[in-house]
Amino acid sequence: MLLDSVWYDLKSVFTEELIYRGALLYLLIKKLGGKKGVLISATAFGVYHWFSFGAFGNVVPMIYVFLLTGLMGLVWAYAFAKTESIMLPFGLHLGWNAINNGLFSKGPLGEIALVSTGGTEPEGAIMILGLVISVFVPPLVTWLYVRHGIKE
Repeated sequence: MLLDSVWYDLKSVFTEELIYRGALLYLLIKKLGGKKGVLISATAFGVYHWFSFGAFGNVVPMIYVFLLTGLMGLVWAYAFAKTESIMLPFGLHLGWNAINNGLFSKGPLGEIALVSTGGTEPEGAIMILGLVISVFVPPLVTWLYVRHGIKE
């Protein structure tokens, strides 16, 4: 199952990176500049995940999915625009998906590594803290890595 999960993550990340950073963002940067291109690409990435996560039509999940995936798309688009390479966003995206899908067994292949054996889903402040950490730590790490603004 672990190898199936890795293969699934490789295929999905490769496809998404080629579409949203390798093609869409590349063209947007050429036509509109870095800042607009990054924002449009990140928005498209967040909206795409409404459908891939099956959240479309449910307002609260749509907001959550858009914030999480849209902000991650923003980080990966920024990494692409700054480095002018797809390798950093690919690595960040693959790492995120591999940990989420394989390690924490939250992906489409089900239970793989860490499996919940009971308990309750986090609520309230703990859930918000988890969201804040997952939304702000990757951008911070990316910013520390690249350190400069996007070229216009």
